[in-house]
Amino acid sequence: MSNNEDFPLDKPRDNNEEGKKSHFLIPDSEVKKIDYDPTSRQTPRDINHLEHGKELSEGLSTIKRKRSNISTPIKDEVIIFKVELNKNDKVDARGGYERLFLSNNLQVNAIQKSNVAIVSSTPIDFDRFEVKLSRYVESQGRDSDFFQYIDKIGVVDKEDKQSSDLTDEIEKDGFKKDVQITLVPNLQKGIYNKMLDYLREELKKVDGELIDEPFFLSDETPVLRAFLPSSGIDLLSDQEIIYRMELTPFYTSESSKRTEKTDIRNIPLRYENGNEDLPIICILDDGIRLPSNLDECVAGYWVADGITDFTAEHGTKVASRAIFGDNLDKSVLENGVLCPKVRVIDAVISDGLSMIPEPVLIERIRKAVETIKDTTKIFNLSFNSRRPIKDEKISNLAYELDCLMEKYGVVFVVPTGNHSLWQTYDNLTDIIDDEEARISAPGESFLGLTVGSITRENHPLSISGAEELSPFSRVGLGFCGTSKPDLTYPGGNIFINENKHFIAGNSAAYVINKDGYLEAEFGTSFSAPIAAADLAILSQDIPQKNPMVAKALLLHHAELSTSMFNLQINQQEDVCEQLYGKGVGNSYNSKYSQSGRATFIRAGKMSRLVKERVQFYMPTTISMYSKRKASIANVKVTCLCLPPVNSNKGYEYLRAYIDTSFHCINSNGTEVTRNPQNKQGREKWHNIHHFSQVFSTFNPGDWQIWLQLFSKPEIANDAEIEYVLIVTIEDLSGNNADIYGGIETEAFGRFHVLNEVSEEVEVEG
Repeated sequence: MSNNEDFPLDKPRDNNEEGKKSHFLIPDSEVKKIDYDPTSRQTPRDINHLEHGKELSEGLSTIKRKRSNISTPIKDEVIIFKVELNKNDKVDARGGYERLFLSNNLQVNAIQKSNVAIVSSTPIDFDRFEVKLSRYVESQGRDSDFFQYIDKIGVVDKEDKQSSDLTDEIEKDGFKKDVQITLVPNLQKGIYNKMLDYLREELKKVDGELIDEPFFLSDETPVLRAFLPSSGIDLLSDQEIIYRMELTPFYTSESSKRTEKTDIRNIPLRYENGNEDLPIICILDDGIRLPSNLDECVAGYWVADGITDFTAEHGTKVASRAIFGDNLDKSVLENGVLCPKVRVIDAVISDGLSMIPEPVLIERIRKAVETIKDTTKIFNLSFNSRRPIKDEKISNLAYELDCLMEKYGVVFVVPTGNHSLWQTYDNLTDIIDDEEARISAPGESFLGLTVGSITRENHPLSISGAEELSPFSRVGLGFCGTSKPDLTYPGGNIFINENKHFIAGNSAAYVINKDGYLEAEFGTSFSAPIAAADLAILSQDIPQKNPMVAKALLLHHAELSTSMFNLQINQQEDVCEQLYGKGVGNSYNSKYSQSGRATFIRAGKMSRLVKERVQFYMPTTISMYSKRKASIANVKVTCLCLPPVNSNKGYEYLRAYIDTSFHCINSNGTEVTRNPQNKQGREKWHNIHHFSQVFSTFNPGDWQIWLQLFSKPEIANDAEIEYVLIVTIEDLSGNNADIYGGIETEAFGRFHVLNEVSEEVEVEG
């Protein structure tokens, strides 16, 4: 293995070590709270209520006719059907939700699309609903006028229940399929118990075979796994208790299994401070088997039930990337030492030999987190499905990761996944345009940190240039158009020459394999652990070691490579975000302010009943350079919140979000709103808002970020949602303006400094 001259992206660029300064914290005293009395109204529809009512009545009749031909243990207890609103309305919009569903005792069990709900009712309440509809028809819309907002009522067709992947597989051949069957969510436990017994017998009738016992999601929804013939899939889909049928997702790790000759078993460790001072992350993988000279880099061990032996093939490599970072090759080949950044917990969730079915993987991860969460809050999971996500439904694994993050305050770092399209196409553009290049589960996790891969250096035979998207790295967007990936880190480069595949030596993801040798690798699996290590390092200096604040800082201070910058100046911001997310993670900028770049942090909670106006200070040391048609200062804003999620709500998966609005003082001394056009970076129902504004002329003083919480009807008005707000003022004037010093002097005593806050004091007020 030859030495190379690459400079790793995660190392600070042109930073003055002497100029390191701690970030400012925004205390409660700088937050103005405004009481808010939320209201909601519906606009009457201009329709023929008589004809409309008759169409709805026919829908109810269709439901009753179909039910007359079925015989299940719950027939006399519950009726399940579909309600479709106007395409411009949302099932769970406040106001309409209460009038239409709650007042009629209709349980919204799931939302297929934003305007389409799967609902359930008792037979008695169904009859009452039908009586109200008759009154609506007779009064021509004057009585029970909520019916005007319903477009259709009907049965749930089996086509609505089968995933597109399952349908495609059925059409290919007649072999039995490994199918995952999800029951209608949010029903009573007694109903589930009766129907699970009933479905076991129905499976036998269609020549099906149940695999394992039912698995329960975090919301107590039962999931069955079975081998089914194509005919059985159609017959079972007709059962009203069935919500969704899909191919059982499997997850795996990938590594190239190439052995190199550089032995690291006798290379010494060198610490900056000491082994015990290093932060800890958990590696969820197929085991870690580092050589004995690196034993102290492993802080603990945990093995999932049912695993008696494991390969440690992939997990060892992932762990080495987390511990030593992207400059592992330089440390070994140039300096002859190994410099650990973090320690790891070895949590074995795979034997490394077989792919893991989703229910098994979820259960193992749950138990690992419950056991390890008090030791570390950072978990790296370098496992992906081999299929790209589709916008039909968020994966159960991504949902369960989100639930664990909300429940325990942990952060999962996951890769976007790898594809093989680089073996077919000869350019990145064609790869990006292919739907098979889209991220794979669980990369669509809303609350996790999703990491893609970039190259380090240019290689003449690779389709990726220096600091560009790696040829194999999957791309966004995420589920229902959310911004994914979140960040990119180096993960290797590959190329084809004379029909042979090669790893580019100058951009490889160098790892330590289980035999104790340095090895060239590639894959997003090896980008994610570098991000996980950065999160852990940042968390060390944050009160309560809050990983949510660390994540917000890492997103906020992401850097743009040349290729990313070129996309942005060519007004291709959407493409840049689809490929690279917020940019390349930079732990140094995330950790420190400088004289010309000052960062404010605010962590808190807010409810729907109180708006917040968070103040930060713009000093005269930069405003004095105000000049028309010149770029003087850049203000960057990131707001990350931790809302509840619900996998049964379709595109309405996030149940709350915090809206951000930027208010500054213009050159006339007037407070004005300066938000990006077209809500760029501030999209509704996104849990991360991230944007920046460049200023030419402006006045100093108290600038503000206005925050307002929006939530769905089941979230109480006084329920509080956690958030982290980061604001950075950066000097663009070229005059070496001392922004940080100006804030210290002009706003003396108002803003705390991060390293002066005791760890016993929370960041939030």
